[in-house]
Amino acid sequence: MSKKTIFFLLCLTILAGPLFGAELLYFTDPAFQDLGGKTQPSTLFSHDLHAVTYQVSCDTCHHVYANGKNVWKEGDPVQLCSDCHGGSKAELVNAYHMNCWGCHKRIKQAYAAADAPTSNCKKCHVPQDKLEKEKKNIQRKTENKNKKLMRVINKLKTKSFY
Repeated sequence: MSKKTIFFLLCLTILAGPLFGAELLYFTDPAFQDLGGKTQPSTLFSHDLHAVTYQVSCDTCHHVYANGKNVWKEGDPVQLCSDCHGGSKAELVNAYHMNCWGCHKRIKQAYAAADAPTSNCKKCHVPQDKLEKEKKNIQRKTENKNKKLMRVINKLKTKSFY
């Protein structure tokens, strides 16, 4: 396992624990520091909400491409986006955004009322003073499945932008 991956996983563990058990994660990538730093807070993300509640398959987000096909399988190491997309800050930001935004955009097109952020930066890049409110919002969504949203996700067989 690379030093970057170990650092990434350590940051996720340290930052996620105090927030919400180990359920909420802060995506952070040390490559941003090498590329001039970040302009937004790290992204707040609920793996349980996406993988368990919404049943989004692992290879929707996690990917390693060979010959145009995603060959990543559950249990394979999870790479940092910068392992493949770190040529510039714009490339790295785009890789992170497109991995989430592509799905969210298609969901919003099919179901406009869905709480799938596509344009409000602070819905994913949650400022410190809004963390408690967003934690409650995520917990509510985890406990109360939106049946219409579930039908949309299943119908789309949601795949990432890539």
